Amino acid sequence: MASRAKTKLWRYWGYAVAAILIISVVNDAAGPATYAVLTGVLVLYILFQAPATCAAINRITQRAGEVDYCRNNSGGMLLGCHIRQHKFQKLKGVWWAQSWRNKTRGMLSGGPAIFATLTGIIGTITGIFGMINDLAG
Repeated sequence: MASRAKTKLWRYWGYAVAAILIISVVNDAAGPATYAVLTGVLVLYILFQAPATCAAINRITQRAGEVDYCRNNSGGMLLGCHIRQHKFQKLKGVWWAQSWRNKTRGMLSGGPAIFATLTGIIGTITGIFGMINDLAG
């Protein structure tokens, strides 16, 4: 039972990186290289490992163009769920022409996805601010 709890908690390691990044910027405790590494690790975590919803297109119905989206859990904002086609569809959807609404569909589709999106945005802005602040002063 303990090992199962560890693996569930381990899925959220990127949020600890975000907390370290924010605390180090507030306390001015690191250099620009540290901020760059922490920001890069945080962005990779958000894109490829943070808990989110798949939100790949399952099917488009004929009446009124209604779209049914996948509700399975996925790892990261760019990867789909356990269904192989969804992984390819999400990754392909970033590069090929889709509306911005469809591209960002999974970013705000549930609590974990919203938290991951906000953490990625705040962490990236904080890391860039820390690098600029450290280099300028």
